[in-house]
Amino acid sequence: MAAPREDPAPSGPSKAQGDANDLAQAYRELLRGEQAATALEANLSNLESKLDALLAAYEPAETTEEGGKDSDAGKASRKTSEKKEGPAQQSKEDTQDGKQS
Repeated sequence: MAAPREDPAPSGPSKAQGDANDLAQAYRELLRGEQAATALEANLSNLESKLDALLAAYEPAETTEEGGKDSDAGKASRKTSEKKEGPAQQSKEDTQDGKQS
């Protein structure tokens, strides 16, 4: 920030000129701050879009991996049950559990 003026007792036009200079300096600093904030917001928006793209690429892969594991395990379990009990018994259990083929 600007250092305080050390004029003993400014009066008249010189005081008005000093006030105008201080105001102009404050305005310039405000503009610099606004520009810095705008640049930071642009960088953050850029990072956010990159993170969104990474997450979007990761989520389908994660879902596919989980779905593949679950469906394979379910198929293996069902085949094992069908071998032991037969298809008719398996259908009854699915209906009782709320699952329908």
